[in-house]
Amino acid sequence: MIYATTTTRCLVAKNNMHIVNLISGKDLGGPKQAFVHYSDNLRDLGQQVTSIIRPGAQVQSLLDQKQLPYQFLDYPRSRLPGFKHLAQYRLHKLLVKLQPDLLLVHKPIDAHLAKPVLNKGCRLALVLHSYTATGLFSADIILAVSEPVKEFVVQQGFKGPVWVIPNLVEITDKEPLVQAKQTPLRIAHMGIMRRTKGQDMLLEALVQLHTKGVDFRAIMAGKGRWFKKVQGWIEQANLSHKINLQGWVSNQQRDAFIDAADVICIPSRSETFGMLAIEAMARKKLVLVTRCGGPEGIITHLDNGFLADINSHSLAAQLEAIIALTDTEYQAICERAYQHVLKHYSTPTFRLRLQALLDQL
Repeated sequence: MIYATTTTRCLVAKNNMHIVNLISGKDLGGPKQAFVHYSDNLRDLGQQVTSIIRPGAQVQSLLDQKQLPYQFLDYPRSRLPGFKHLAQYRLHKLLVKLQPDLLLVHKPIDAHLAKPVLNKGCRLALVLHSYTATGLFSADIILAVSEPVKEFVVQQGFKGPVWVIPNLVEITDKEPLVQAKQTPLRIAHMGIMRRTKGQDMLLEALVQLHTKGVDFRAIMAGKGRWFKKVQGWIEQANLSHKINLQGWVSNQQRDAFIDAADVICIPSRSETFGMLAIEAMARKKLVLVTRCGGPEGIITHLDNGFLADINSHSLAAQLEAIIALTDTEYQAICERAYQHVLKHYSTPTFRLRLQALLDQL
């Protein structure tokens, strides 16, 4: 096991458990960040936590920064008989050695693979970040990231406990300042580039604004199978002078990326939560999201952000409405967004929810 030296900052737990927190996958998307938050905050609530990651996973650097103990485990995420047998053999070997009281997984397939090989007395909790039915019934407990995800789980017929525990955003010690809206408006978007994320609708909205003579500057950042398509669409629209396309924004660059924008746009067709929304709100930025599921539980239209329907015309109309805001109106929305995140998605609130779960267990 890999440990980094650290001063003890754990609280005294009433019922100390050994919790294994497992994530499969090597990227650094929202579920991976949530995985780190679970390990970090469970430790600070006095639990013994062992994080399990794949060799080469980008999340390793975040675990190192927070001085969290972890082990490596590589196995095929597959239901095919041969690969499944190998995966379960490796999972069983590890779990027998660690003897956890609770196993946390963040992918339904990991629940499916791990359930048959759990050590006696260990319960399995699935942190569900997606609308995925396969594997749900392998879990003893489901931790849904939003109310729409909980509704999905109940509709599937899951009879066990379902808790809603939204993701958290880490608030910096130094409170950000609300900045005046720029002219022309700076619009920013980042994320995996694929149909679900709606980059095509955002580009169509920007073309509509340009056609109407509305001035703006936009930056789109990310990676994925649609990256070349997005690049081509920008060139076809002759908007390369107004829309800058760049690669993935690292965690270290994220605050600066958000701070440079006036509005963070999330034009998704479907979202279970909305991690980027709360990250932007924590920087006192106005967020425009589509009515695509999870974000509707975060954003109240015209109060702490803007909501659009899932089409380019609605996105364009809301961007024009944002441009029309006075500085006072704009800054008031940004301030309310920050206060909303402090109340509902900060570390203290996340820990209260975790403690309530631990008390039940």
